[in-house]
Amino acid sequence: MMINTQEDKLVSAHDAEEFHRFFVGHDSDLQQEVTTLLTREAHLLDIQAYNAWLEHCVAPEIKYQVISRELRSTSERRYQLNDAVNIYNENYQQLKVRVEHQMDPQNWANSPKMRFTRFVTNVMAAKDTGAPDLLHVRSNLILHRARRGNQVDVFYATREDKWKRNEGGGIKLVERFVDYPERILQTHNLMIFL
Repeated sequence: MMINTQEDKLVSAHDAEEFHRFFVGHDSDLQQEVTTLLTREAHLLDIQAYNAWLEHCVAPEIKYQVISRELRSTSERRYQLNDAVNIYNENYQQLKVRVEHQMDPQNWANSPKMRFTRFVTNVMAAKDTGAPDLLHVRSNLILHRARRGNQVDVFYATREDKWKRNEGGGIKLVERFVDYPERILQTHNLMIFL
């Protein structure tokens, strides 16, 4: 099945390519393996085991990017404006600094301790045709953050990941691209890992 972007004009070429990648060569075993991997990663982040997350899930060459897109009407598209803004554009060292910040006893955000619940859904996985040790993974995320009785935030995002299988059989995240749909944050901060 192919998507014709000339007929389905609202579908971007990127989205059509991703659809084709995930649904043409579907592999149920790979799908189950990746779902288990993402569930384990979500659990580590929910219990705030950030150092374990870095060690077991994140590759040293990671590119971790969270963007928000400008949603403009068709008439405004004639202007050549950048439609994406980086919220985060980080490497391993920058992620490590954020983890250290979370561990700092003087970090006011952790008093009282925050509680997280992540729902990772619509997981799709496919092997890279040019590099069989590279996995393309797409998922949707709902993240619930609670702190104090009246401070509750819910975040929604779409993630496009690349996970790389190493020689020992382990799999680590080498790239995460998060499309965060809110242009104006409806929350106090975005000091979270999506």
